[in-house]
This record gives sequence, structure tokens and C-alpha cells, in this order.
Amino acid sequence: MKRLFVLLCLVVVVALPHGARAQQGVDPFLKAAPAGPPESGLSLALSIGYAVPMGSIDGSAKVSDFFSGGLPLQVDIGWRFTPNLYLGAFFEYSFAFLNSTVSSGCSATPGVSCSGSNIQFGVDFVYTFMPYAKFAPYVGLGVGWEFASLSASASNVSQSLTLSGFQFARIIVGGDFRVGSAFRVGPFVNFSLGQYGSVSSTGLNLTLGDKTLHEWFQFGVKGTVDL
Repeated sequence: MKRLFVLLCLVVVVALPHGARAQQGVDPFLKAAPAGPPESGLSLALSIGYAVPMGSIDGSAKVSDFFSGGLPLQVDIGWRFTPNLYLGAFFEYSFAFLNSTVSSGCSATPGVSCSGSNIQFGVDFVYTFMPYAKFAPYVGLGVGWEFASLSASASNVSQSLTLSGFQFARIIVGGDFRVGSAFRVGPFVNFSLGQYGSVSSTGLNLTLGDKTLHEWFQFGVKGTVDL
């Protein structure tokens, strides 16, 4: 009886239509994966986050004496040489929040309004680990230039103070979730290290004291389209 049962099973397997057997065991492995972006090509990204200032402007003033934080919006455009390697340029505009002392001083004067901004731009190199994984972590390193400005206006009179300097390093750490074939989104943090080299002001002659280092720590979310 046992031999008869085994023989019957073999006959059934052989008699199965070829298409049915392929559908059960072979087809799922032969089906092409969903189409994704080319391994190399253009990448465009937009990010938003929050920025925290650290360090000093010079030996007598800290960055936090002027700004308490910022809301940075950044645009990136670059080229993927491989799924892992990216080189591109970035431009960031940050709505800088004024220090409470500065803000209170402006508010105490009738008709005076104050605002702050921070502009950063430069180039960065990014390496992505496991680019085809559901979550792909990456690290990056860049350099750039920075302009930090504080403006005050009343009636037809305005005054501004602008600090500018080189960013020696911009360290980026993040990760992307793939959403569809060409879009990815995920969290990031970056840490920039720079030094203000000059200061300018309308109607005033100002100079910096001892040049010191300052930092911006940022975190947020970034969306990227791979073309």
C-alpha cells in the first residue's frame, strides 16, 4: 500500500501542467524586481529641520548671544556615480530665531522690528550603506561658506550686521526609507564646524577680535528624488 501511494504521488506530479508547477515553485524567483532608479544619475533633495548654535563669534561673544536657534530649509542637487557614492552641492536658508535679550531690546523700542537669517552653501560627498535595503543609512562630509545676519528696521531706516566665514567641515549622518521606485525619505543630523572671518555692518566700522570656532547642530527630515 505504501509503495502504491508513493507511485501515485509521482504520477500526479508528472501529470501536473507545466504552468502550474512553474507558478508554484519557479515563477516567483524569476519575476523581475520592481523597476527602480538608474544606478547613476541626478538626485534632487529638499530638507527641513531645526538648528542649534554653539561656539563663539570671537573671544568676546557667543553665537547664542545673537541667535537661539533656526529653521533651516535646504536644497541639494548632485550626481550618483554608483548606488553608494554621491557628490553634490547644497544651499541652505535658515530663519534664525533671535536671542531673548536681542528680541526684547527690539520689542522695547516702538516701531522697531528685528530679524535674523543664516545662509550656508557648499559641496558634500555622501556614502550610502546598503543602498537597496528598506532602510539605507548614510554618512557624508562637506565644506562650505556661511553668512549669518541680524537686521533691524524702523520707518525708512534699517541697520544690518553680517558675519561671514568658511565652514571647515560639515558632517552628515542619516538614513532613507525607499518610498516607491524613485523617492526616498528619512531623518538626518549634521554638524558643521566653521570660523567667522569678517563682519560687515551698514554705517558702522566693525572688526572681529580673536577668531574662534563655532558650530551648528541640525536635525530634521529630508526627501530625495533619484532620476
